Amino acid sequence: MADNAESAGPPSTTSGPFLAVDHKTVHFEVEGLVYHVCRYGFETYSLSVFRDMFALPQGSHEESAVGATSEEGATRENPIKLTGCTTSEFQSLIEVMYPRQLSGPPALTKEEWTGVLKLARLWDMPAVAKVSIEKLSAMNLKAVEKIKLGKEHGVPKWLKEGYIALVGDLSIVSQKEMETLSWQTAFRVLWARDQIARKQEADGGSGGLWTRMGTLYCGCCVSCGDGNCEVSTPQTACSFCGNVPATSGYGLVILDSTALTTTTPPPGDKSKLVADKVAEVFEEDLKEAELRDTAVPEVADT
Repeated sequence: MADNAESAGPPSTTSGPFLAVDHKTVHFEVEGLVYHVCRYGFETYSLSVFRDMFALPQGSHEESAVGATSEEGATRENPIKLTGCTTSEFQSLIEVMYPRQLSGPPALTKEEWTGVLKLARLWDMPAVAKVSIEKLSAMNLKAVEKIKLGKEHGVPKWLKEGYIALVGDLSIVSQKEMETLSWQTAFRVLWARDQIARKQEADGGSGGLWTRMGTLYCGCCVSCGDGNCEVSTPQTACSFCGNVPATSGYGLVILDSTALTTTTPPPGDKSKLVADKVAEVFEEDLKEAELRDTAVPEVADT
C-alpha cells in the first residue's frame, strides 16, 4: 500500500476563473518628475493613445500618438515625456486608475477631478471621463462653471444646463462671474433673454388680461337686449344673431369683472421658451460639445 501511495503523482488541478494580469511597468516624465507605474490602466482605459503606443513592436522606432517609441519608457533614464499636463493632474489620474481603497474612486477636490477629466479627454479615456463627469456633477457646479467646463472638455449636458440657467435668470450669477465668460458668450446670453422678453410681450405675456371659459358674451345681443348669448371665442359666431364678435363692431361683453386676471405665462411655458432659445442661439456650441464627447482626441506633439 505504501509503495502505491508513493508512486502516485500529484492531484490534477484546473485553472480558476481569475487569471493574473501581466503587470508590465512603464516610466513617464511629467514636468521633470519621473513616474514608474503599471501599464495596465493606461492600456485598459485609453482606447487609442496609450493602447496604440504599447502595441508597437519591441525595438521599433516608429512614433506613437504621444511621440514615444517602444524603447522609451523602459527605464528611468529613458522615460516617455508627457506634455500638456501637470504633475498634479497626472497624480490625480493615477489615483483614479489605481485606487488605494476598496470603496471605489478616491475623494478628490473639484480642481483635481477637473484635471482628471482634462487628461481623460486628451488621452481618449471615456470610462475615466464618465466617472469624472459624475463626480463633478455631484459637486453642484455653478452655471458659469458648467459653461466653461462644458466648452473646454466637451460636456454637452453641462453646457446646455449652464446656458439655460443664465438665460432663464441672470440674478443667479455675479458680475465677476459673468466677466469670466467671453464677451461673445455674455452677449448671446443677453440677446437670448431679450428675444424671450419680446416674444412674451408680443404673445400677451405681460400687461394683458385673461378670463375663464363661459364668461364671454356676444356684444350685439347684449346691447340690443336680446339676452346674454355666450360665445367661446371672439372668432366664434353667435348662435342667436350670427354675428362674429371680432368683426361685428359690437365685440365681446364680460359681465363678471371678477373673471379677469392679469396674464402671467405659466412656468412651464417660460421653461420651454428658454430651452428652445438656447438650442437656437447656442446650436454650434452644443454641437461642438457633442462631437468632442464622442471623438477621439488629437494629441499635441511632445
